[in-house]
Amino acid sequence: MVRTAIVCLLAMLAVVMAGGAKAQQPPTRTPPVAPAEAAKKALEATQKGAQPAVPNAQGATKAAQDAAARAAAAQKAAAAQAGQKTAPATKATPATKDSATKAAVDTVTKDASGTDHAADDEALLNMAVEFDKAYNARDAKSLAEMFSPDAQMIDADGTTVQGREDILKAFEDIFTNEPEGLIETEVTDLRYLGPAVAIETGRTVLIPAPDQPAVVNEYTAVHMKSKEGKWLMTMARDTPTEVNDQTENLIPLSFLIGDWVDESADAVVKTTYDWSDGDKFIVGKFSVQLQGEEAFSGTQRIGWDPLARKVRSWVFDSNGGFQEGLWTNVEDQWLVNYRGVSGEGEVTSGTSVMTMLDINRWSWQSRDRIVGNEVLEDTPEVLVVRKAPPPVDALSEEEAAIEKAALEAVPAAVEQTVNAPADGTK
Repeated sequence: MVRTAIVCLLAMLAVVMAGGAKAQQPPTRTPPVAPAEAAKKALEATQKGAQPAVPNAQGATKAAQDAAARAAAAQKAAAAQAGQKTAPATKATPATKDSATKAAVDTVTKDASGTDHAADDEALLNMAVEFDKAYNARDAKSLAEMFSPDAQMIDADGTTVQGREDILKAFEDIFTNEPEGLIETEVTDLRYLGPAVAIETGRTVLIPAPDQPAVVNEYTAVHMKSKEGKWLMTMARDTPTEVNDQTENLIPLSFLIGDWVDESADAVVKTTYDWSDGDKFIVGKFSVQLQGEEAFSGTQRIGWDPLARKVRSWVFDSNGGFQEGLWTNVEDQWLVNYRGVSGEGEVTSGTSVMTMLDINRWSWQSRDRIVGNEVLEDTPEVLVVRKAPPPVDALSEEEAAIEKAALEAVPAAVEQTVNAPADGTK
């Protein structure tokens, strides 16, 4: 029975939470979604050209823009994880007219009425820059003043905020929930419906916190020019960006790269995870010790299923057993429905529940378990923790043994020196 419980534990051991509990998101113009390691891997994948084939020019342009957005987010997250944090006001991006915000903009200089909008282009693009600067400085008042008094803001989940005062409060709530959030806006298109109406579309990259994955969204903003000549947003709507890239869809799990251990009175399970096959999979190698002796070991492969559009995992153990799991993310938990066959030929199934506690700890429990024809009780929750790396100057086993022998010889050498005759005779 203990071995059956351990097999179920190992089947889902590689599952880990996507960067912690999700903070409730008030509607924003640039709403949320990787740990620094996740962002680093996304950047590496981008630099390697790990993008799906693009069948036409329009798709190629979008893929390039997505890659640029992921790379920018990765660089910021990696810098933050390395401790290169600065005061919020210094995090503004981009800050000049020659920045990446304007790089991909497609504009129409004149509208159907023949109005020249070159100056309007300049004003609206600078407005996007100022939006990022204000957001990264947690300046909710400046952000709200970019909207008209009766403006409407619609979040990616459809939540609507109406009016400048409520928009101000929404931004204040966001900054309370995400005090370290970092955003970058990329304007991709400007169109004019007349001398005083403009439609802006683009893409935003938001990193809610240094240890959380980046969220990429598309947006549409409608601007109207006041009698004083100032452009104000009257409507801003966010749309989640659908991603079908294998590496990108594994980013929420990439922080589990490294060594993990869970220990109980009955067993010790050690697991090491790393990227594999061009960062298209995460592979875990585990071993189980029962009463101080290794009982069995195995591997787990985690990947993105483009047909089911879900994360899927496969486990193979040294007893000849195997399991397959399909994952569903619900807030701060992953629910993994698994089925398999044990080394003894019994069919196994159940649901593993992984609950993220912080970036270095998560809990595991297996529910609704069936082995063969027997219905088993739910397992107790097990705490899994990240294994601390060894000190940089740690000694090898051989060096430690030599040092121990030298230290043990010190008392005898001291005693011999103290008791030696003063004239040097023996």
